[in-house]
Amino acid sequence: MIADFIYVVVICGVLILLPGAVTWLKGQHLIFFVGLLFGGMIWIVSAFRLARPDSWWARRYYHGNKLGRAVSRYG
Repeated sequence: MIADFIYVVVICGVLILLPGAVTWLKGQHLIFFVGLLFGGMIWIVSAFRLARPDSWWARRYYHGNKLGRAVSRYG
């Protein structure tokens, strides 16, 4: 019973921390810290938003039209 509880807590923690890591890598540092204060649920939303054009994420994964949209949004 306790092992099941620990398993659920670990899985829930990973599911919240992964969007947090994506948020940080996308260069949305303010949203990352807000997520720390409010339980991380905002990270799930921000993980699907466009990255800042100067972030590691944008340099690695954005090409062509997507990079242009990110520049116009944050420019």
